[in-house]
Amino acid sequence: MDWEIAEPSPDALVESLRAFGYSPEAAVADLIDNSISAGAREIDVHFHWNGTASAVAIRDDGRGMDERTLFNAMRAGSTNPLEERAEADLGRFGLGLKTASFSQARELTVQSRTRGCKTTAVRRWDLDLIAKTSEWRLLLTEPPEVSVPQLTGPSGTVVLWTKCDRLVGDADRHESKAHARFNATIDRVANHLSAVFHRFMIGRGKVAIAVNGVKLHPWDPFMEDNDATQHLGVERLTLRDYPVKITPFVLPHRSKLTAAEQAVGAGAAGWNQQQGFYIYRSNRLLLQGDWLSLGFSKDEHTKLARIAVEFPASLDHDWQVDVKKSSARAPGPLQQDLKRIATATRRQAEEVYRHRGKIIARKASKDFVMAWHQIKTRDGEVKYKINRKHPVIETLLQSSGDRQETERGLRFIEETIPTTLVGVAIADALDQQPAPFGQSRSELNNILRFAFDGLVQTGLKPGEALDRIGAAEPFIQYPEVVQAFRDAADG
Repeated sequence: MDWEIAEPSPDALVESLRAFGYSPEAAVADLIDNSISAGAREIDVHFHWNGTASAVAIRDDGRGMDERTLFNAMRAGSTNPLEERAEADLGRFGLGLKTASFSQARELTVQSRTRGCKTTAVRRWDLDLIAKTSEWRLLLTEPPEVSVPQLTGPSGTVVLWTKCDRLVGDADRHESKAHARFNATIDRVANHLSAVFHRFMIGRGKVAIAVNGVKLHPWDPFMEDNDATQHLGVERLTLRDYPVKITPFVLPHRSKLTAAEQAVGAGAAGWNQQQGFYIYRSNRLLLQGDWLSLGFSKDEHTKLARIAVEFPASLDHDWQVDVKKSSARAPGPLQQDLKRIATATRRQAEEVYRHRGKIIARKASKDFVMAWHQIKTRDGEVKYKINRKHPVIETLLQSSGDRQETERGLRFIEETIPTTLVGVAIADALDQQPAPFGQSRSELNNILRFAFDGLVQTGLKPGEALDRIGAAEPFIQYPEVVQAFRDAADG
């Protein structure tokens, strides 16, 4: 024989499976994938605080599993990810139940019952036992001295986490700060589930999900029910003959939303961080608020741009969906189209701020302030002087430690302008002159912040300072930047 069996060490492999990088919310979502794939219509998630004896249970009313099916489900790698899956199957790697659970707890118990079956199948992994015996001992009993939630319907499944070392640590049940962190985790999980499964929580056959007895409401990232939301149309692409549906949206400006609508639209991460692509795989949200490394930044004036991308499970490999089902990458053949659509959507989102900024500028009706003045001497010579009344220059002079030294520096710049060279260069490329700062919006924002802070320190109100800046060069060419800054300052 020219080969030998090299079985992995059970205790070493289990510890490796714990290191996939699940957050608690991603881990719970992975288990709910299984419940939805099993046809569940009601899913209850319960977090029980008791210090090191804390537990988490996920109960559903799905089809359930018999003894053999449950045994296979508890094995690591129970399904080949290369196998063709049903469209409604939210699984992929055959690892989710185990890796998600082990990422948070050292003990995993599953109870399950199928319709018409009088007995309930039970299986339990205890990682401490695996470490002690170095064997894959799958237990047939419930954990001792632990109350396991019972199934109440004719079929369904209960997944229970105990020995929650990653979720709780070694905290005592009376430790208030640890209890507060546990409660904060519950809130994060609820917000995450409301977003990830929002499409399953509406319409015919909708799924009801509750966390600690509180029914979750779906979070629609695109605010499609709001009349002010701009739906920019649907574009359908194909990849390996499979459909990819792309729907861009521009959300309403805050002036068209109530305070409650603003809070909902901001999502868990806030308006600025929620902009970008929303990747759906078989209606399940994988990734939210990400520009997919396509060369875009999360700018304040593009924060209303959100784009839905939908693809079937058949394209998991192309999108590089990970085990946690919380990340994906744009396939090479689609990147140019995605960049094109993102550019157009961001431009439309900017236009909301540009329009709003122009309205504010008209209402403010401030005189236009140029950065340079052209002066003709008596002998006909043309010179250029920096306008000391420009908000940026005024702030520079006021904030400098030595105003006289700063004046000397400005004077030096005025006297050494290469007017001849500038004139020749402009004449050679008259139609190709870029706008000030070009695409460097971050640098423009920094200068705007510098001028704003300086004017406010002189006693101007924030709104008055921004009115002055918005009427000055070059900011008058970028009303969307000024308006986005204004909104951020007001918020």
